[in-house]
Amino acid sequence: MSGFRHLDALMGRLYHQVGNLVGVSLGLFAVAISLDLFLRLLGLGNLPGMQEIIEYALFAGVFLAAPWVLRLGAHVRVDLLLTALPVSLTKILDRVLDGFGLLICLTLVWFGSINLSTSYAFQSMQMKYFNIPEWWLLSVFVTSFSLLAFEFVCRLVRGADVPEARAGKARDA
Repeated sequence: MSGFRHLDALMGRLYHQVGNLVGVSLGLFAVAISLDLFLRLLGLGNLPGMQEIIEYALFAGVFLAAPWVLRLGAHVRVDLLLTALPVSLTKILDRVLDGFGLLICLTLVWFGSINLSTSYAFQSMQMKYFNIPEWWLLSVFVTSFSLLAFEFVCRLVRGADVPEARAGKARDA
């Protein structure tokens, strides 16, 4: 079990770094968009392809930060049913939903992997300002849902107790 805890903590640190990277990229988007608008206002042109770069970075950021958000329990949940049930049933329902989330993620990994290999074999391209191999985007999708599946496994093993939440509560006390 200590091997699992070590891997779980390692993944928590990885998720945290990805979350920081996504946060920094959002700040850079604001600077880049402002600079692009400023250049246009002065009639000096624009930053070619900036919108597309931001589009791809947002896509990657949202998908790759999703496991971190799930780990922290900061994802969108409708707790209407959970708050109406007794705590013992809530824990059972939470486990069932984690198992269901795991199955959905594994299904998406399966079909995403099929599409990824097909896209790679046919060398499909996203053609806009930049020509991007489609399999690059699909690899982000497959990686994200693989990490989400792993996080659902972690939630099933450790329960709702997230190490980062415990550390935060101890720090606040």
